[in-house]
Amino acid sequence: MYITSCTYLGRGPVWDFSVPRYHNYLIDGVANHNSGKSLSTFVEDARALTGTDPFGKYPKEGGNLVVIGRNWPHIGLVAYPMLFKAGAFRIIKDLETGEWRAFRPVQDADRRAETKPAPPLVPPRLVEDVSWVLKNAGYCQRVVLTNGWTVNFFSSEGEPPQGFQADLVHIDEDISNPSWVGEMQARLADRKGRLVWSAMPHSKNDALLGLCERADKEAEEGKENPQIKKFVLRFLDNDHIDREEKEKNIARWSALGVDELRMRAEGEFTQDSILMYPSFNTMVHTLPRSELPDGIVPPEWTRYVSIDPGHTVMACVFAAVPPDERFILVYDELYLRNANALIWGEAFAAKCEGQHFYAFIMDMHGGTLRDLGSGRLPCDLYSEQLRERNIRAQMSGFQFVPGSDDIQARTALVRQMLHIRGDGSTQLKFLENAVPELYRELRRYKKKVVQSNNGPFVTDMPNTRGEVHSCQCLEYLCAYEPQYHQPPARPGPEPWYVKWRAERLKRQGDDGKGYVCLGPTKK
Repeated sequence: MYITSCTYLGRGPVWDFSVPRYHNYLIDGVANHNSGKSLSTFVEDARALTGTDPFGKYPKEGGNLVVIGRNWPHIGLVAYPMLFKAGAFRIIKDLETGEWRAFRPVQDADRRAETKPAPPLVPPRLVEDVSWVLKNAGYCQRVVLTNGWTVNFFSSEGEPPQGFQADLVHIDEDISNPSWVGEMQARLADRKGRLVWSAMPHSKNDALLGLCERADKEAEEGKENPQIKKFVLRFLDNDHIDREEKEKNIARWSALGVDELRMRAEGEFTQDSILMYPSFNTMVHTLPRSELPDGIVPPEWTRYVSIDPGHTVMACVFAAVPPDERFILVYDELYLRNANALIWGEAFAAKCEGQHFYAFIMDMHGGTLRDLGSGRLPCDLYSEQLRERNIRAQMSGFQFVPGSDDIQARTALVRQMLHIRGDGSTQLKFLENAVPELYRELRRYKKKVVQSNNGPFVTDMPNTRGEVHSCQCLEYLCAYEPQYHQPPARPGPEPWYVKWRAERLKRQGDDGKGYVCLGPTKK
């Protein structure tokens, strides 16, 4: 599950924040200084720890809760106080029942003076033992409760632990190391636990974005019991914040830019300003297979291949240009992990069987990184594979055309080709369901963000950390500016007289090697 200042993702049955009784206080509203995302999820943690979850999602005793904060100061300032100190929200005595309940700022507007801080979400009587990393700063490491539940606090700046089981994992705000998500999901498997993530929609890594994309996909498919759910909590909908304070915050965030306002007030991912190619849209740039004869690229089109060599990931992008040059169509890809030249040669030969190519384009930065073992260049090893399989390009033969080294020029060309013209067409198209890896990378290909004294600012240079191999292949391809060149005519079946002539020459003692013997022949 994931909650931003605005969004909430969950695994398993539908999460419900209906009115439960909780330590003799009626919790029917939660709030903090923004949208209420953190307190909502810490209330969920407290329900599990105290055995008061109204839907029975967690064991009553002996469970394990893992709370992950961005760093240890976040644990000391937010996570530990939310669960084990008073004042997470305010309470008021209900006039009808006489019981204490959560303060409702709309209904109880004239009774604010009667409110008081709520007791801790987890009562002190349930706490059996506390271990500290740094007690004076509130850096708590572990809390053991009398009912057998344990709470383990971790900083996301460290490496995720392994080999334990958890019933509930709560990630609060952004994390420094995205590997925590996959590892914690594995820790939940044995006990069929749940993961909750409450955060603003940051874009510092792809972990949160990946969960959000999964939740949106399952919502679109309309699954009855989705594996993951997202809930959006808007800052402007929080009644616990005065209207005047809301207006002040809106003005402050607006001064920092539209992206800051959208992220904090609306809970939206603000990637447009940091994506390398924000104009990429599958609805616009995808070419349906129905628009091609038999759903395949015609043989008379000019074909190109752009290659990014590598061992961890090796990527190829195949493109074709029609005779009228109305667009460049990316129609296939090759995405190999733990690859070498031999593996690439076999896969490439299977991909391009029966096709004629005009040029092979390669990233020569990777192609000229000499192998430490053999001392050979990757571009030479790849060329040997082409020669062994007799796969040649019309322009480059068994060799490769170097890809452009001008990063800004090649990225500018990609943006230009992705640009939507006045008639709704684009110069760059992608064949339907043909390049899933390239689509995945394009959605996450970001600009480099540089930290300065005035805060972070976005550059025009791409962030090449992570999996951006297919995107770079696309850039090399666009920088080459592919054009149409008529492929050579394909030879028909061999005439009958060719074989007849060869046999005749053989009978006459001529082996067809193209020379004449002027001396006595060997019988």
